[in-house]
Amino acid sequence: MYDIVIFGGTGDLSLRKLLPSLYHLVKKSKVPEEYRILCISRAPLDRVDFLLRVKEKLECFLGDDFNYTDWKRFKTILSYIDIEFLENEGWDKLNNFIYSEDHRGKQNIIYYLSVAPALFTPICRQLKKNNLTPKNSRMIVEKPFGENFKSAYKINSVLSDCFSEKQIYRIDHYLAKEAVQNILHLRFSNHLIETVWNNQHIDQVEIMVSEQIGVEGRAEFFDHIGTLRDMMQNHLMQLLTYITMEVPKSLSADHIRDRKIEVIKALEPINRDNISSHSIRAQYLAGEVNGKPVPSYKEDLKSVCDNIKGTGETFVALKINIDNSRWRGVPFILKTGKRMEKRLAEIRVKFNPPSNNLYGTDFGNLLVIEIQPKHTVSIQMMMKQLFGVDEALATHTNQMEIGNNEAFLYRIAGDYEKLLSEVINGNQAFFVRDDEIMASWKWIDAIRNAWTTTDQEMKTYISGSNGPNFDK
Repeated sequence: MYDIVIFGGTGDLSLRKLLPSLYHLVKKSKVPEEYRILCISRAPLDRVDFLLRVKEKLECFLGDDFNYTDWKRFKTILSYIDIEFLENEGWDKLNNFIYSEDHRGKQNIIYYLSVAPALFTPICRQLKKNNLTPKNSRMIVEKPFGENFKSAYKINSVLSDCFSEKQIYRIDHYLAKEAVQNILHLRFSNHLIETVWNNQHIDQVEIMVSEQIGVEGRAEFFDHIGTLRDMMQNHLMQLLTYITMEVPKSLSADHIRDRKIEVIKALEPINRDNISSHSIRAQYLAGEVNGKPVPSYKEDLKSVCDNIKGTGETFVALKINIDNSRWRGVPFILKTGKRMEKRLAEIRVKFNPPSNNLYGTDFGNLLVIEIQPKHTVSIQMMMKQLFGVDEALATHTNQMEIGNNEAFLYRIAGDYEKLLSEVINGNQAFFVRDDEIMASWKWIDAIRNAWTTTDQEMKTYISGSNGPNFDK
C-alpha cells in the first residue's frame, strides 16, 4: 500500500505531469485500492471543486487515454487538504491522513516536493517535527537542486537531516527518456561498441539539446538562472556521464552512480585561464522559427517587465576535456540553446578516419543517438557508389538507422510515469545522488565565476539558427 503525497498538488507540474502519470500507473495496476493520493496546496478547496479541477486537466492532457470508467476508480483514491507551508498550523491534517486507523503503519509513504525550492526547507522541517518521516517514507525532490554549490549544500543538509540518502529521489526527467536509458544497453551489451569506445578510436563527441521555444512565461526566472544552470548543470551533464562512464560493477543504483561521479571529478576545470577558448555564451536575436517571425530575447523580457536586467544567457557551448585514460585528448562539445532551428536532443560520436588512405577519404564513421524527437541510433558508413558512376573508387556516405519500431505500436510511458514507478519500486538508479549534485555544481560554479571575473563576451545568434560555434 502506498500513500503518495504531492506538495503543490494543484500546481502546473502536478496537474500536467504527476497526476496524469499516476492515473496511468493506477490504470495499469488494476488495483486502485493499493494507492491513496493526497494533494496538498495552500488554497482552501472542497472535494467537489478539487476533483472537478483534476478531471478537467486529465481530460486535457490525457486526450484519448482518458475514459470515465478509469476516472471513477481513480477519483476514489484522490484526497485534498490545504496547509500553509510556512506556518506551524495545519500539519495535523496530514498527520491524521497518514496515521488514520485503517492505514497506520501498513503503507509506504512517498512525498513529492512539487513546489518552489524556497519551500523545501520549511516543508521538510515540518515533516520531521510532526513525526512524518518514518523509515518507510521516501522523498522526491524536483529540480532545480539549488542554483549554486552553496545553495545546493543547504538544501542537501536539510534533506539529509530529515531523510537518509536511501530515502531521497532527486528527479532529472532526462534520465527517464527511453533513448537515454538505452545508452547503457548500447554501450555495455555490444562488443562492437565496447571495444572502440575510447580515445584510440573516437575523434570527438558532440552533445546537443536545442529548443525552438524562447523564455516564454519563465522570463524573470530564466534571466536570473540562465541556460548554464537551467540545462547544462543537469540535463547535459547527465548525458555526458552516461556516454563516458566506466563499466559499473553491477546495475545497482550505487554502482551506476559511483561511475557517474568519477566522470565529473575527472572533468578538467574551465576557469579564467581557458574560459574564452572553452565556453560560449549568447542570447538570441529576432528571427524566424518554423517560418514565423519571433522577437529577440531582450524584446521578450520587455514584454514581461522593464526591470529585468537581461543578463541571462539563452545559449551555452562548452568544450570539455575528461582527464582519464579512456578519454584524455577527446574534445566533448556540449551545446544547448533556445529559439534554435530545431527541437532536438542528440549525441554525435565521430570516430577517427581509417588509418589507411586507399580511397582518399578522411571520413570518420558517425554514431548518432537521437533522444528527441525520435528514439533512434544511426550509423554513418562509407560504401561504394553504385550505378551511374564511372570511377571504380567512388564512395558515398550511407546511413543505417536502428529503432525499436515495435515499441511505437504501443503507448510509451511518459518520463514522470517511469520515474514514479521506479520510486514505488525503490530503484534509485535513475535519480541523482547528493555527491554528484555537489560535484557538478562546484564545476559549474567555476565557469560562472570565470564569466564574471573576465567579463566574458555575450555573443548573439539569429533565432532559428544553430547558434554560434567554436573557432576552428
